[in-house]
Amino acid sequence: MKRLVLGFFLVPLLLTAGSRELSIQSSDGFVLKGWLTLPEKGKKPYPLALLIHEFAADHTMWDPLASNLRQKGYATFAPDLRAHGASTDKKGKKVTVTLKDFGKPLPEAALEKIPEDLKRWMEVLENDKALNLEAPLFFGSSLGGGSLVPLMLDYEPKLVVTLSPASPKKPYADDAWEAVENVDTAWLLISSRNDFALKASLAYDRKALRPTLLVLPGSGHGSKLLPAAREYIDLFIRRYTP
Repeated sequence: MKRLVLGFFLVPLLLTAGSRELSIQSSDGFVLKGWLTLPEKGKKPYPLALLIHEFAADHTMWDPLASNLRQKGYATFAPDLRAHGASTDKKGKKVTVTLKDFGKPLPEAALEKIPEDLKRWMEVLENDKALNLEAPLFFGSSLGGGSLVPLMLDYEPKLVVTLSPASPKKPYADDAWEAVENVDTAWLLISSRNDFALKASLAYDRKALRPTLLVLPGSGHGSKLLPAAREYIDLFIRRYTP
């Protein structure tokens, strides 16, 4: 363990060269949108980097990192989570969450189903012959960071980077802890000293097989940590990828 303390339907729409907007339907009726962008270099099938945003954000929070990953030859897939961004249509009704909704039950949004949604996305991507889903890269922030943990059981990643990952939630809590304790992958956990989600990062750090915990100064959370953590993320990627 290392520590650094520093203070189902598919509709592709062509957007730009190598970029497609994809759409699937969740089990409870959300029309979910995601963006798959292929790299300009490398050979097919391209390795995949999955990027999952935080609460009250959308897929664009990852744009600079996604661009960097594509320069390294990775295809990137960044969805808008249910009730976020372009994924707010649920059976013809608009369901949207904002920062004001943080900590509320939000039964219409059913955010506890996000791991199920992510698995559906991966099943769709498996059918794309341009992609290689063996040993993908996983990136997640806050809600997205916690939601992708159960996915590690089905798609063992080459590496995982999480910013202030959320604690496992029912009904996928057992799957999440099984993944944490059994999946042998390099995992960079990033939080801040006064981050309200630091407790979850510490718990993952104690139980994961190959964790590196980076604790930054201040009280930043999720995407607010990206500017200070960017260099460390780049170093981590270089260390564990070709």
